[in-house]
Amino acid sequence: MYILPSVVLGLPFVGALFLLFVRGGDRAVSKNSRHVALLITVSVFGLSLLALAAGGDISPTRADWRTDVDALSMFFVLLISFVTVPAVCVVRRHVPFAVREFCFLALTAEGFMLSAVCARDMWRCFAFWEAAAVPLFLMVAVWGAEKRVFTAYKFFFSDLAGALCLMPALCYLENRAETSDFAGVARIALSAREQAGLAVAFIAALAFKAPLFPFHAWLGETQAESPAPTGILLCGAFSKLTFYAFFRLALPVTGAVLQPAAPYLICWAAFSALYGALVALKQTEIKKIAGFAHLTQVGFLTAGVFCLSVVALKSLLFLCAAQGLSLTAYLMAAGALYARFKAAQIRNPTGVMSLFPYLGTTFFLSCLAVLAVPPLMPFTGQVLIFAAVFSRSAAAGAMLLFSVALLCAAFFRLFTRLMFGEADIAPAVADMSWREKTATVLFGAVFAALSVVPDLVFSLAQKAVGG
Repeated sequence: MYILPSVVLGLPFVGALFLLFVRGGDRAVSKNSRHVALLITVSVFGLSLLALAAGGDISPTRADWRTDVDALSMFFVLLISFVTVPAVCVVRRHVPFAVREFCFLALTAEGFMLSAVCARDMWRCFAFWEAAAVPLFLMVAVWGAEKRVFTAYKFFFSDLAGALCLMPALCYLENRAETSDFAGVARIALSAREQAGLAVAFIAALAFKAPLFPFHAWLGETQAESPAPTGILLCGAFSKLTFYAFFRLALPVTGAVLQPAAPYLICWAAFSALYGALVALKQTEIKKIAGFAHLTQVGFLTAGVFCLSVVALKSLLFLCAAQGLSLTAYLMAAGALYARFKAAQIRNPTGVMSLFPYLGTTFFLSCLAVLAVPPLMPFTGQVLIFAAVFSRSAAAGAMLLFSVALLCAAFFRLFTRLMFGEADIAPAVADMSWREKTATVLFGAVFAALSVVPDLVFSLAQKAVGG
């Protein structure tokens, strides 16, 4: 059983290499590549569940791997491996060419992200984290929409800016601790001035990578230009690595100096959420609204980080999972609409409910999930974050409440204009296929189960926080 984490980390890379040897005609290669990628991602998630069921902190037998799967790592392993499954499921409709190469990049990105959250050495974690950005960059640049190349570079350089903020802090910590092991770094005694300097570097990296206002310029365009599978990986998994790194490294070494600044940092995060909701209200593109809804969600998550309480941090982890799944559901439904109407502007297609009743209902439910309507999974996490934020800053709590109201208005406007009225566009395809219905039912069943029994996630989050 000790070898299990090694299998989980290695399987995506093995699957990616196997894809390079798939032969046949274009149609056969595309079909077989999708099937192999889906089999690999489902297997990785299944093995991750098996590792969780085994209990305890599971490490591979060879120490030179320098990996360590504790509760925090396992939480993010499960999130990443689960989100990658629907991302691969929707490849069939959203990737019209070079399917094998796209699946290769998707599996490679999953492998790098899993390796990042399982590394116990901060430089290996950093290297795998940045390596995951490369396949995502290529997935936007090659398979994106009109402005795909410009958008891909904007994403890449924003991520690079965050990495450049983080590198000096890692170098300083290694020099002071004389080790790059997370456990060794967490034990060093730092002065208040040292902690303050490191905190500035970590917060700057978070602002670029998560992102926060005003460093969010890449987010909306990247969502609008990316194919649905790439958007799912970006918002559902890659952006969450920022919060993993903050948990793993920033809080242990700078937690004390963050306390006095916490109310101001919470207000910044809340304003970022409010700004995202305001801009979402003006958008007319389905996927661009998702990008700014994600900015609002990142504001909630960051406010939870800066509350610096055990309850807030546990709620943050729960909300990480809930928001990752809700945005995944939304992007799956929005991508299906894109495929049918061949247009991003919501002012063009109308009457979706009359044309596609199943897809229209699915899209409506995904909007409710993004908006954290009770009793869905995100609602529980948001309520707990609200309580923690209000205890630290009433102004920040008010901004978060107002951002929720604005986001509801944005999605109400979107749904009303898109779903109702007379259908003035002839659909290119029929309503949801059996594949889409199967994927929707399975994903919905998992989401509903976690909404009804949130302790399935909270228990692991509590172990990860240690409270």
